[in-house]
Amino acid sequence: MKAVILAGGLGTRLRPLTLTTPKPLIPLANKPAIAHIVEYLASHGFKEIVVTTNYQRERLISFLSEKYGKSIRFQFPEEPSPLGTAGSVKNASLNETAFIIQGDNITDIDIKKLISFHKSRKGLATVALMPVENPSLFGIAEIDESGKIERFVEKPSPENCFSNLASIGLYVIEPEAMELVPENQPFDFAKDLFPILVREEAIYGCTVEGFWTDIGTFEGYMKAHEWILRSNNDSNTEEANIKDSEIEGFVAIGSDSVIEESKIRGYVAIGENVHVRKCKIQDSVVFQDAKMTEAFVRGSILAEKCIVNGGRIEKSVVGASSYLRNANIFEEKISPFSVR
Repeated sequence: MKAVILAGGLGTRLRPLTLTTPKPLIPLANKPAIAHIVEYLASHGFKEIVVTTNYQRERLISFLSEKYGKSIRFQFPEEPSPLGTAGSVKNASLNETAFIIQGDNITDIDIKKLISFHKSRKGLATVALMPVENPSLFGIAEIDESGKIERFVEKPSPENCFSNLASIGLYVIEPEAMELVPENQPFDFAKDLFPILVREEAIYGCTVEGFWTDIGTFEGYMKAHEWILRSNNDSNTEEANIKDSEIEGFVAIGSDSVIEESKIRGYVAIGENVHVRKCKIQDSVVFQDAKMTEAFVRGSILAEKCIVNGGRIEKSVVGASSYLRNANIFEEKISPFSVR
């Protein structure tokens, strides 16, 4: 069975970070997000992976080919124009059962359990479902005792939510289901294909357990960041140069980084070649090549090549190559190359 990673989105919800870096290459604990997905698939035995791409496609192909090309066979079908989730899989011309995962999903659910459930029901598609607190943000399903989906609606209004079982963007799809997808036309799984399969009584939902989050939002991104750091159990700072500093919590610091006279606490990831001097950083992410002096940063994301001299940054996102001097920023999104 092949796996398919849907990685062609623009990542608009993660702007300003995705204005300079495609969403699949945004770092999570100092590793591109798509690397976590590829290694998750490899741990379940997948050796052939199709990656649907669009935005900054060449960077993604280059990274995956160089990093994993010796152990995994990749396909990168090219879309003449954006075709949606189901349309992009149709464009890949798969003729076998496929496991589909969204490129912004970070999870540890048991894929083998999902596939086993799918085979036992003999439907054309199976959707992984998980109870959520706010169903209106997702596609939601109502299932019968066998797991057959009787209703499926994508992102209903809160007053029209008939279930708390949400699709988490992991599917098992038969090639017969893909025959229902038109050629060379935008077509989505949740909005277009799944309602057809519901009418044909050919789609099932499997309730799954484990960790899952959508890193397409800043809240989901930080949730994945914390989970990955916590899963590593302790700090990973061996390749950094740490001088007269306090490190507490779950912390990852990349190679060639220098931390001087600073306090790093909570869930913190600092990328490669970062210089931090006389700073306090808590529950935050700092991308590679950033420079920080005498700053306080909490609950924030600082993109690559940022320069911060003094000031306070809380619950904010700072775009790449920005320069901040004695700035007090709270709950803001700073565009790349900004000067303040």
